[in-house]
Amino acid sequence: MTENVFNSKDISTNVRVNNIRQTIFGVLLERLWRIAPGFSKKIVKRLFFAPARYATSPLEEDCLKNSRAFEIYVNNARIKCWKWGRGPTVLLAHGWNGRGIQLYRFIQPLTEAGYAVLTFDGPGHGESEGKTSSYFEYSDVIRYFFRFAEDYQIKGAIAHSFGAAAVINAMVKENYDLEAVLIASALKLNQVLADTFNAYGVPDFIFRDLIKEYEERFGYNLRADDPIKLLARIRSGILIVHDTEDETISYGDSVSASRICGRILLHTTHGLGHKRILYDHHTVDFVIKRISRKIKPQAFQHGLNAGEENTMESTQQLLEDYRAGDFEKRLYLFLECPELRADFIEIDLGKPDSRAAV
Repeated sequence: MTENVFNSKDISTNVRVNNIRQTIFGVLLERLWRIAPGFSKKIVKRLFFAPARYATSPLEEDCLKNSRAFEIYVNNARIKCWKWGRGPTVLLAHGWNGRGIQLYRFIQPLTEAGYAVLTFDGPGHGESEGKTSSYFEYSDVIRYFFRFAEDYQIKGAIAHSFGAAAVINAMVKENYDLEAVLIASALKLNQVLADTFNAYGVPDFIFRDLIKEYEERFGYNLRADDPIKLLARIRSGILIVHDTEDETISYGDSVSASRICGRILLHTTHGLGHKRILYDHHTVDFVIKRISRKIKPQAFQHGLNAGEENTMESTQQLLEDYRAGDFEKRLYLFLECPELRADFIEIDLGKPDSRAAV
């Protein structure tokens, strides 16, 4: 009991200290804004719009060495890109403070399944140019790839958090349909940004002034282009993968989106948080299988016999996944694979698998 009381006092003290710091920072920033607004903007941009440096692991470095590196220019900034494999292309988009190679766990399984993989460092991130970055600049990079989708053969995208928000924006702006897997997507980005600025004591009028500057520079509107508002305009199906213990982006936002939009399928994970979900092999396998079912891989282009063999193996794997799956996974497969529903029902009824002897 005593320990609990002391912990409660410590927490209460920390909250008061943080509130005092926020108030002081807000007052100082507001006064500085009145004297030198330009200098104030530079301070806030450095604090909130400058990505932290991402440290690549040895495995990520090795993966980059086996790629085909190239560069593009968007908004007069050099964007570093990498590509692996051949076939229909899956675009990987990282989140804030990340890098394209952060999603490296998806690369080898995709290339082995017959896909090409394309990723990049967002503006101000990794090896790309820029000291700061924004939702709008990031969206413009993805729009570039969608605008030249035929050249890059982009058929799908796997995106994380901030990058997932930009994928939604780009799909709507370019009127481009593709199979998108959004992991821990920042759907209510406007609210996330407002809450972040407020948590640090930045006055709302300063936040709005900065956003307006970015809107006028890049031709967007944060309220109108909030990902949660754009989802209804996407015609293709979307898989959202989100963890219940994500402390960065609310899992509840994904639940709400899946209930509002019938084209969104939500896959829930537990105990992985916001970033570890990218490295979980169960999640990676689940996403790869989704891509494989929705996009015809390179293997199918080698002839009818190869295609028939691949289809047979894929069907058997789906049946095994259904047999071993929990209720949520079975429901997902039942909805996603209508051609196998009769087989799924037989499994539910405990009957022998008619395809086992095939």
